[in-house]
Amino acid sequence: MNNVFRFLFFYSFLFFSFFTTVKSKDYDLKSYMCADEIGPILEFSIPKLNDSMNSKISFKIYKSENRNSFDTLKGVIFKKSSPIDTSYSFYAIHSILKVDGSNFINIEFYPPSHLLLKKSGSQFQDLVCWNENK
Repeated sequence: MNNVFRFLFFYSFLFFSFFTTVKSKDYDLKSYMCADEIGPILEFSIPKLNDSMNSKISFKIYKSENRNSFDTLKGVIFKKSSPIDTSYSFYAIHSILKVDGSNFINIEFYPPSHLLLKKSGSQFQDLVCWNENK
């Protein structure tokens, strides 16, 4: 009797694991605020990314001297799949501030709450993000 339960459990597990698809959570069309220990640094919204997997985006970068003022920048957002786990996606934003490419911002957002920000010539800055309900 015990072997029958093991047999049924094993084969039902195999059946459901092969015929069930797992999808990652969709973070498109959500707004996020990201900050360090002092205050806000970045605010952005993820657009709906269809088959092209990239789109133009505008985002706010708060000034380090005065966190109440910000610059609005433009860039391109890419939705990338994790090389380890294809069910997980993250987002990369690239923005060039000068025409010659010498001044840039690279952003990698790992939903739901982790963001890496790299400004030209500096190291990555680790930020915490949360969903802005508007």
